[in-house]
Amino acid sequence: MKIAITGHKKGIGQAFADQLSARGHEIVGISRSDGENIRRTAHTASIIEPCDMLINNAISFYAQTELLFEVWHKWQNIKEVRHIWNISTRVCEQDHDIDIKGLTMRESMQYRNQKMALELAHHQLNFQPSNIRMELIRPGSVNTHAFSDPTSISAKAYVEQVLAQQDIV
Repeated sequence: MKIAITGHKKGIGQAFADQLSARGHEIVGISRSDGENIRRTAHTASIIEPCDMLINNAISFYAQTELLFEVWHKWQNIKEVRHIWNISTRVCEQDHDIDIKGLTMRESMQYRNQKMALELAHHQLNFQPSNIRMELIRPGSVNTHAFSDPTSISAKAYVEQVLAQQDIV
């Protein structure tokens, strides 16, 4: 399977890239460190279009949500099944504390609002008829380049858990 992963150079995205590549999948990595910017949504969607799956991981303001719409619309009339995994956060759960370790209250609120927009778009698109199979994944305390806590799980271990639960060989 040809799998596009945004933010594939660090954290959860890198763990997905490493583990899916080891399983024989072709990875199309999309990261700023490679000169790509998901805020250029039309360009990024054109890179993703020939793929079978998108792991929509990277966040840059509301570009993660805009990219979801752009890719979904490119794929909506394709007869073959496509997959989109939207990486959100447990901070979006109603009973979750909004404070994120290492971020100011304002940054925490902005991050949560951006992820809430992603989740709303995910749910809206998931109700539309298409051959796109979507999953919403909400990591909790995962050690990544952005968030580090000695009590959290490693990105590698977290992704192993996710892949064990999903139908991707």
